Amino acid sequence: MTEHIDIIHSPLEQDYISDGYRVTIQIYRGAASQWSLEVIDELGTSTVWERLFETDREALDEALIAIESEGIESFVTDFNHKTQAEEEPLPQTAASLHRLGVQEMQGMSEPLSDDELQELDEFFLYGVDNDECMTLDILDGYLHAIVIGPQTIMPKQWLPRVWGEEESIMPAAESFDQLQHVLSLVMRHYNSIVFGFKQEPPFAAPIWTTFKSPNGDFEDAEAWAYGFVQGIALDHASWKPLFDSEKGREFYRPIGLLGEEEFSPEQDELTETPEQREQLTRRIEQSLLSIHQFWLPFRETIREREMFKHMRTNVGRNETCPCGSGKKFKKCCGSATRLH
Repeated sequence: MTEHIDIIHSPLEQDYISDGYRVTIQIYRGAASQWSLEVIDELGTSTVWERLFETDREALDEALIAIESEGIESFVTDFNHKTQAEEEPLPQTAASLHRLGVQEMQGMSEPLSDDELQELDEFFLYGVDNDECMTLDILDGYLHAIVIGPQTIMPKQWLPRVWGEEESIMPAAESFDQLQHVLSLVMRHYNSIVFGFKQEPPFAAPIWTTFKSPNGDFEDAEAWAYGFVQGIALDHASWKPLFDSEKGREFYRPIGLLGEEEFSPEQDELTETPEQREQLTRRIEQSLLSIHQFWLPFRETIREREMFKHMRTNVGRNETCPCGSGKKFKKCCGSATRLH
């Protein structure tokens, strides 16, 4: 049986920006435990302190002193470092995403302007020598699936498909400066989508095309929905609870009808005309909000599990469990059969 853990977050948690890098300082504890300290970079890589702290202020001071004395670079993922499997280092251009100026870093959630969206669209159409490269509307659908889905997917996992590549997180370009600029536009667009869903209430502003016909202009999210399906394909298994749920299937239905090749027997009949596709398109914004809400408990549970892993490594098996249950750790969260 799943039991919820109350993770208490300190009001002292904050972002720290220096030398073009940004990390998030997280300070949290269980109901009956001391404070845990974690520093997370832009790619989700975390540094966790083994020791616990009596106060959240002590934990914050420890983080600030460590970052200032060791350098913020010590707490961020460097694309140029080889992986444990000794893979070839990724090109220098990728690292530029995490070496932007402070002012630009602070604006990384600002929505792209119409001119910037057009610039990005033109780069996809004419600047990438790969027929599999996404278009702007496909990218937007792709990123929406990544943002609201059940699992956190890192840029190094989803960027290659943007350019139609197997592994490279960037396409060929005329210059280093052009690549840096295009990558910053893509990441800003991603961050702006994240920002929208973090608001109260959350909002979605998907981008798709307008189909021009003799009978008028119609919104058509067919390419956008195809991109959303590609985002799901990055980790299709984790989306299974949505598709197993009657409500989840209904949330997804307008996207599936427009974006999947073989979604249902009546698919062709329901998407044949521009008017029909527009009707489905206009349902997508609410679908996104509903799917986002559907996955929130899953994402929170996953995050709590990760936090609790960090906390429980500092607890002896015969000590009181930090979740506040009053039981010994080995009989509670330290048991391999317990899932919180």
